[in-house]
Amino acid sequence: MKTVRLSRAVRAMNILLFIIALAFKGVVDGLVIQNDPNGPLNLAKYIVLIICILVYSYEIHLGYRASGRSIFVNEFQTLMIMMAGIVLISTVRSVIASEFTIETVKEYAYWIIPILFSFCALNIFSLQDLQICAKAAIVIFGVSYVLQIGISAFSLHNIIDTITNITLSGGDNSSSKSIFESNSFPDSFMSLFFFFSYFKKKNYRWLWISFLLVTLTNKRLMIVFSIITLILIFLPKLNLKQPRILLRHLWLVMATLFLAMPFLVMYSMKVDVESQILLKTGINMPNFWMGRDVMVNHIVQSSFQSFGLGSTFPFQGSLLEVEGVKIYLEIGMVGLILVVFSYWRIVRKNYFCMLIMTYNFININTSTSISTGTFSWIFYLILIGVCLYYKQNYGSLSNGVEG
Repeated sequence: MKTVRLSRAVRAMNILLFIIALAFKGVVDGLVIQNDPNGPLNLAKYIVLIICILVYSYEIHLGYRASGRSIFVNEFQTLMIMMAGIVLISTVRSVIASEFTIETVKEYAYWIIPILFSFCALNIFSLQDLQICAKAAIVIFGVSYVLQIGISAFSLHNIIDTITNITLSGGDNSSSKSIFESNSFPDSFMSLFFFFSYFKKKNYRWLWISFLLVTLTNKRLMIVFSIITLILIFLPKLNLKQPRILLRHLWLVMATLFLAMPFLVMYSMKVDVESQILLKTGINMPNFWMGRDVMVNHIVQSSFQSFGLGSTFPFQGSLLEVEGVKIYLEIGMVGLILVVFSYWRIVRKNYFCMLIMTYNFININTSTSISTGTFSWIFYLILIGVCLYYKQNYGSLSNGVEG
């Protein structure tokens, strides 16, 4: 099919659609569903994203491209094969258990929407368009976050006090909490921080705004990785966009390590193991896990029988907040292997992609990510596509091999 360049009007419409989706996320998460995060209004933002996907897919079908050829095809196929495997495993488990939950369908949507949207966006949007949308996301999510917390809370004194009293120890105490904490926007802020870390040239203002927002939300892993990322991107003579000196199959090593992580997590959460860790190291693991160990131990020690993706939710009445363990319990070892190796395979040998995926898989094994971060994963996958397929001057397409 002949490639057709997008007109200015079509480009503007595509950007507007994306911004409308971002606005729904901001308004719904920040102002509407704070007291009912699993209510029907939560689905509105996903409906808008699906409309975007349908429009962008139709344009791609007509031959419209922002660039001269389709990109992110191999990665898209890898992730879609992964999704097909997850659906198959879930269906078989549901039939065996003679049980089904609507949570399974919801989680299919949470997982597949970023994959479809990122593929469409990478082929429909130019780099300039993507940066416009990322800046719009910072503004929309930032304003929604401020309104959610309350404008009066954002005094200079409170901001300085929060930043100077950040602790990484965890626990249910005043020093581990912040008036700026939010469950709606941290993942999105972190993905946008990574985005502007990669595009830091001419975007320093946006980089530091996103870093400030990540810091204020007081999520320990995000703060640690944002600081590490800042150090790496500003180190002289260190080029994270240059993949040639990275071992070709290092992604296999990393995938294998993270395949083992859910089992290490479950072992570390055992009451007797937590006691031994406290006795020998002084580290209080219940403080570190902040209740997640209780969740995991309850379901592991129970008579839980999986009936597919999302089946732990109706069993305990809430989301199991350690996603690596959740994936293993819901779709088994085969499903866990499929998920871990599929996501790690798409990073190939690119430093920056590996940094993004390392953060996300640590997050997956200490909290939740894929099933709660649709918008953040849209930006993560878009950024991975940019890293792999665009040359370092952010201009012409590369061959997709060097990254």
